[in-house]
Amino acid sequence: MNRRFMLTAICVLATVATSFQSVRASGGGPKPATLSIRVVDVRNRKGDLIFGVFQSADGFPTEKGKSVNWQVKPARSGVVFTAELPPGRYSASVLHDENSNGKMDFGPLGIPLEGYGMTNNPKPKLRKATFDEARFTLPPKGADLTISIQYFN
Repeated sequence: MNRRFMLTAICVLATVATSFQSVRASGGGPKPATLSIRVVDVRNRKGDLIFGVFQSADGFPTEKGKSVNWQVKPARSGVVFTAELPPGRYSASVLHDENSNGKMDFGPLGIPLEGYGMTNNPKPKLRKATFDEARFTLPPKGADLTISIQYFN
């Protein structure tokens, strides 16, 4: 074999290997879709809005470590959250953490002292909404949803 042929073959193999690695590193999966959630009915601009997106009921709606997207924004900064996620089925929640302590506060009878909402806006009276009640499908083209915050005090 001549030297020029060997160099060409090595370059081709290196290019193929690099291309394969790039496809493998990108996951080769579906392109992310944009989820945009507008939060309405926030009673004041105190504290933070804590937003979480979940793929399963495990951890829904409050465990950051089990979410696929978690964001905290000052309530005064606006009420729109966006996330880039693979198309699929999810549930999302928003807590209006008025005292910025990072969690829902409850009164003596277990009644929430701060507002919260879920996708699909279920409003059960004596229990928290379930993952299935809040479930939605994020299509490849993305989605614009609205969460209405509810308060009990």
